[in-house]
Amino acid sequence: MNTYPNETVRSIMERRSIRKFLPQQITDTERDCIIECGLYAPSAMNNQHWHFTVIQNAGLIGWMNDKIKEKMPPDAAERYKSRQDGREDYSMFYGTPTVILISGDGNSAYAVENMCVAAQSLGVASIIIGMAHLIFETPEATAYAKEFGIPDGFEPQYAVCFGYADMKSEPAERAPERVNYIS
Repeated sequence: MNTYPNETVRSIMERRSIRKFLPQQITDTERDCIIECGLYAPSAMNNQHWHFTVIQNAGLIGWMNDKIKEKMPPDAAERYKSRQDGREDYSMFYGTPTVILISGDGNSAYAVENMCVAAQSLGVASIIIGMAHLIFETPEATAYAKEFGIPDGFEPQYAVCFGYADMKSEPAERAPERVNYIS
């Protein structure tokens, strides 16, 4: 068992991508805290060029799932399917009750990381879905962005699933050889 100097470090070290969620919705308090932590992420010149679209509607999440799967390259589809026992009805969102779509200008990764670490500290599981942008790479992209309330000048970049884990995660191995020191 690892000993960490504080709870922040523990949340960072223990956070894992969860690929199976309980259907129970996260609380409004948890959701709002996760969003606020995203809003407090660092940004170049403090431009905060991001927008969050919170989706807690199962029908809309299902629609998003279908649209992404239509646009996905076959090799990526096979990877997602294999992570879910080879089921044809696999979900890009792993059955999560909450998806937050993060739109921005390319610097929104800071917000994503803050949100995932905050969720971990609250006992809420998460996984980042990079394929979500595929919905907005269609002829209908402008109409979809308008329906999602995404402001002009913002592009959807990530979706993050939040919910309670319905699986146990394993400790992740890291490669210490990927670090070098210059004195």
